[in-house]
Amino acid sequence: MSGPEKTGGKKGDSGESEWTEHLEELRRRIIAVLAVFCAAAFAAFVFSPSIAAFLLAPVAEFGVALYTFSPAEKFTAYLNLSVWTGAAAASPFFLLQAGLFVWPALRGRERRCTLAALTAAPVLFLGGAAAAYRFLAPVVMKFFLTFGAFDGIQPLWGFREYLGVLYALMLASGILLEAPLILLLAFAVGILSPAAVARLRAPIIVVIFFAAAVCTPPDVISQLALGIPLYLLFELTLLAGRFLRRN
Repeated sequence: MSGPEKTGGKKGDSGESEWTEHLEELRRRIIAVLAVFCAAAFAAFVFSPSIAAFLLAPVAEFGVALYTFSPAEKFTAYLNLSVWTGAAAASPFFLLQAGLFVWPALRGRERRCTLAALTAAPVLFLGGAAAAYRFLAPVVMKFFLTFGAFDGIQPLWGFREYLGVLYALMLASGILLEAPLILLLAFAVGILSPAAVARLRAPIIVVIFFAAAVCTPPDVISQLALGIPLYLLFELTLLAGRFLRRN
């Protein structure tokens, strides 16, 4: 009886040691991500006046003056700006560390899909955020600025509230552009089929334009400006999914 008991003990010790190594590796990678985030956030705080000037560009042409309403408001707004900028700057490194952590457990097709997803995810998110900053934000800000223009009420915008609206637009657009990637990954690993999704085209179109309506002011132009590109991305994702299934 002593032999099997010793063998079982060794197997248990080996499994426990393996888990410990995985947890230690995960801890090291989390610390590395936090270090990069803190460094990026600190650098963003140092250059926060320049970053703030860059973020004010969508309303620069309208001659809007932004205000702070408490002694510490600009400081806290710059802190928030630094955190968001640090998170955006550290996100590619975070994805790299996540990919390296799961890489040894992946094989063949899984590795190719993971590599493609880790490459495309930050590009799509930053592309969506940049499009919101360049095209969507000026439309939204102009709508809010000119809404009720003849009622005698003058707009007095706070700096922190403006940044909150701009961050929300950029974050929503970036996340919406990740949806085609998630759908394509589902096609690649076999969770969904393009034919099954194509049969749901009508409700998906409704969802796309509902999401566009939620993320934009209530005017048809801005809703179409976001909804039509998202619909075209959906159709391109279906075509890419069919290609993947054939190959």
